Amino acid sequence: MNKIWTLLTIFTLCITYSYGQTLEELEAQKSELEAQKAGLQEQFDTYNGYQAEINAINDQILKLSGWQTGFSGLIGFSFTKSNNWVSNPNPNASSSALNLGFTGYANKITDSYFWRNKGILNKSWSDVDLSDADAMSEDDGLFDNGTVDLLNLNSLYGKTLSDKIAASAMGEVNTSLGNFLDPGTLDIGVGITYTPNSDLVVVIHPLNYHVAFSGLEGVESTGALGAKLRADYTKNFAGGVAWSSTLTSFIPYVSKDPTLFEYSWINTLSFEVWNGLGVGFSLGIRKAEFEWADTQTYYSLGLSYALGQ
Repeated sequence: MNKIWTLLTIFTLCITYSYGQTLEELEAQKSELEAQKAGLQEQFDTYNGYQAEINAINDQILKLSGWQTGFSGLIGFSFTKSNNWVSNPNPNASSSALNLGFTGYANKITDSYFWRNKGILNKSWSDVDLSDADAMSEDDGLFDNGTVDLLNLNSLYGKTLSDKIAASAMGEVNTSLGNFLDPGTLDIGVGITYTPNSDLVVVIHPLNYHVAFSGLEGVESTGALGAKLRADYTKNFAGGVAWSSTLTSFIPYVSKDPTLFEYSWINTLSFEVWNGLGVGFSLGIRKAEFEWADTQTYYSLGLSYALGQ
């Protein structure tokens, strides 16, 4: 019996000793990790300090380097053709589609003033030739069948009042390339521009003259005073994702029938997979009763090749 108690005592002491050793090792490991963490945090803080200085220097370089110009764009194309493929609804048929989306800018930014110019063009064509369909269709070519045509030109001049606020004047044309100002709108106005960061520019012009050019029979072109609002947002995210968004609107001070109130929201989202190749998505929403009573929309989605400079 005494031997049993002796063995139990030795076993308990061994477990206690082993537990104590393990706890000491964990405490030492914890202390070592905390020391490494403190070192990494110090390096991270130093990196952030350097990055802030680099960003400030980049801002000064931009202000002193004169005009900054560039463009970005998406090109998407698809083509299908069948010949005597009897399982198809139309054994002999072909279709093609071409989507183009371009955004260009020319900016001059200094400590005392800025001049921002931006152009947006979205153009799409689609053609289907159903040579064996019941209702025969004549193939009139891809570029004879436009499906999307949008052109927006903007010029914004501002006199700096503070780091984020400027007194500004702006001119904007919103129309199409193929039917320029038929219909379309022209805005000229003054107010303030708010620039919270390099990605976002917000224009608020309470004094703006808006001209609506009619492309409809029996509807005359007209104009009115009102407020002009515009916001441009451009952001490049990690992983090759880029987003460009423009929201522009006019709010008239007088009532007309049809109303001159309008807004347009234009978006381009791209995801690069490899060397410019990826997936592109464009979305446009427009409400302009002077042109059309219902909300106007367009979108395109597909494989694309991204252009950039």
